[in-house]
Amino acid sequence: MTSPFPYQDFIVSNPTSEFDEAEPQLGDVCPTTSQPPAGQLPSRTVSRQTQQQKLQFLQLAEWDEHNSYDEDEPSCLRYSIEWKVSINNRMLSKDTEQDLVLVPTAYWHMFLKPKLEKLLRKKVAQNRHIQCDDTSVVVSVTDRTERDLVKRFEDIDIDWSLVEKQFIKWGELFRSGKKLRVNLSFNYTDSYSTSVHAQRRGNKRGSSATQRMLAELDTTTQPDAEQEVGCQPDAWKAVYALMQCPGPPCSQGPYCWRDPSGKKHYRLRTQHLNALVKFVMEGNVLRSHDDVPESIREQLFAEEQERLERQPRQPASAPTPFPPINITNVLPSSHQSPLASLGNSATTPIVNSSTMVDLDIPEPLDAAVKLYSEWQQSRVVDETRKAEIQKACELALDDGLDLEQIYEDQDPGFFIKSGVKRGVARRFVADIERWVKRYKASHDAEL
Repeated sequence: MTSPFPYQDFIVSNPTSEFDEAEPQLGDVCPTTSQPPAGQLPSRTVSRQTQQQKLQFLQLAEWDEHNSYDEDEPSCLRYSIEWKVSINNRMLSKDTEQDLVLVPTAYWHMFLKPKLEKLLRKKVAQNRHIQCDDTSVVVSVTDRTERDLVKRFEDIDIDWSLVEKQFIKWGELFRSGKKLRVNLSFNYTDSYSTSVHAQRRGNKRGSSATQRMLAELDTTTQPDAEQEVGCQPDAWKAVYALMQCPGPPCSQGPYCWRDPSGKKHYRLRTQHLNALVKFVMEGNVLRSHDDVPESIREQLFAEEQERLERQPRQPASAPTPFPPINITNVLPSSHQSPLASLGNSATTPIVNSSTMVDLDIPEPLDAAVKLYSEWQQSRVVDETRKAEIQKACELALDDGLDLEQIYEDQDPGFFIKSGVKRGVARRFVADIERWVKRYKASHDAEL
């Protein structure tokens, strides 16, 4: 006959029994038919509950910095962080943080973020103005059945709660011996040395313009100027700090002189910087742009005049500023005005002249779209994003769109509906004017 008590074989003996000579232990068998005392469960049940408890990270309050937490049976999650820093798609440094048990959010703010900032202060010259474009995060476990968690965050604003949640989900895999890892890629850009190497894969005209622009930037770097003049570093730093181009809307960079009278910006090249450094080393004062000597001003004025004279003249018959009017063969009804009829026509809508933009790109229309796409791709590291940008480029070309039309429409929805990621589509539409300014500046410099 089946016993009505399911725990009959695993009853903890009654500690108050007069027959007990020693304190009973959990799991002792007692031939009784009474139920287990309140609050006590059989050893097999307790063991099963212990195994089902999820492994967690150590919080800051319970973490001991001097404890290695190297345990045969892990009591908390342990992970590693592999991180690297790149500037303009060139790796600056790479490092690994091993055997971490502190919750990732706390470790980031207390240790890794300060280490990143210290690295940038040490490795990057003070005269370079860099900014973090984005951070790529890959969370993984050494188990082929599990896919990596891949995320991208603006700047260095990482949502560590997503990382922690994924690691806790893989807790049982870690308990069985698998390794937990997070890879971080901090992608920085130099605001005055735009990464445009990918444009060299374009057509001959675009490639030539890009190479010459890069060569021009290379010849205006600090070491070259110091070598030619043989000056002290302090003299160079003083000139560099004063003549640093402020950036958009100025497109002359990386150095320029602002005329105090006309407020116009004039690009400074190596020979101009050398002359200014020599001017300082001779004991002259250079505290503001007003102190630039007259000889250098006249040289800049003459070069600007020569550049303007080389530019092709505009045709005498300038295009009319008024938008085209679409005429239909449908007469308006008696109760509808002619203007209203035109406004409701199913033909191409009338474009407001105030929204017309003449970007005047010095390239064939389709070639400009390809060059712009290559520039966008040069700004990212992730191959998936590069593919999305290329998809947007192909959609534009297939639909006969050029950059000026895309800029006028301001319609990222066209690309999103065709399968392009929302963020990529928005940037593909919004960054056109920015690229045109930079490209035209490099184009003008070679004239």
